[in-house]
Amino acid sequence: MSQDLESTFEEEGGSSRRSLLTKGAVAAAVATVAGLAISRDNALAGAGNGVNMTQGAANTGATITTSLAGGSTLRVIDGTSVGIGAKRASLYGSNSVTGNIGVLGETTGSFDAVAVYGRNDSSGGIGVYGVNLGLSGTGVYGEHNSTSTGAGVIGKSSTGPGVQGFGSTSDFQASGSGRVLLSATGVATPPSGASAAGTLARDAAGNLWYSPASGQYRKLGGTATAGAFHAISPVRVYDSRSALPTPGKINPGESRVVSVKDGRNQDTGGVTAADVVPAGASAVAFNITVTGTEASGYLSAVPGDAATESGSVINWFGNNQDIANGLIGKVDASRQLKVFGGGGGKTHFVIDISGYFL
Repeated sequence: MSQDLESTFEEEGGSSRRSLLTKGAVAAAVATVAGLAISRDNALAGAGNGVNMTQGAANTGATITTSLAGGSTLRVIDGTSVGIGAKRASLYGSNSVTGNIGVLGETTGSFDAVAVYGRNDSSGGIGVYGVNLGLSGTGVYGEHNSTSTGAGVIGKSSTGPGVQGFGSTSDFQASGSGRVLLSATGVATPPSGASAAGTLARDAAGNLWYSPASGQYRKLGGTATAGAFHAISPVRVYDSRSALPTPGKINPGESRVVSVKDGRNQDTGGVTAADVVPAGASAVAFNITVTGTEASGYLSAVPGDAATESGSVINWFGNNQDIANGLIGKVDASRQLKVFGGGGGKTHFVIDISGYFL
């Protein structure tokens, strides 16, 4: 290129270069401002503050993972775009892949952390709602794996049920341990006042109550109740005529502790069936028979740990009488009765068990 041409180019293109330089500076400034804005938004996100999110172009197949850290990482207020039926959701997760999950919440926090939290402040709304349309799936699944005390799912409501289930076979199923724990006191002792029909609740004494109608309660079980009755084929548990366990007639003023837990041979008294009355039984249905009586007298049967007798359970009025009486009586924690001899005579006695309460 000649000097003249170079001079001409510089003269004619100078303004162009200056223009390009000016535009470049503006672009750099815009990029700088944008970078500052992005840095600011990132800082806000890290601090848990609100950051506007704008939906971009539709995803064409690429897998995109977005991580938000700090505070409430994602909060959607009054979302109305999609939901179930007429109800619209602030956060909606949908997945049609077999075995996958619509919404997954996970926390590794040390104390009082919550993986998924749903709250509704509107009338008739729902905090967390799970729907499964596949085979053998689950609408809402909560899991707690820590060695510390915790819960997989907690439902809380200030004016209604904390958790409400609708099922075709059952509304609630305990598929883990098969047990349901009523950890809080739900009614007074005894219950009173209005109630929702169908309510199960426990009182501070550990009694379980059922409400068949509002204002009515029936006790199902408790520390002071016998429990359900279990009928068994009659079995002999004691005979004072046998060598085992404690032979001989009982005398007036004497007491004898008798175990009723094992079935025994009617001739020898040896154990033939262990624990026919199982551990935890609180009372038994039994027959007590006096035989080979002398003079007149009576027997009293009380729990094995009782200190004194409490009224007669059977009486005789002469020698060599055979008299039986059917009873229901409380046993002690070791499944024992204590038999007291009273009156002026002594006698052999036999005890047969026909059922127990557990």
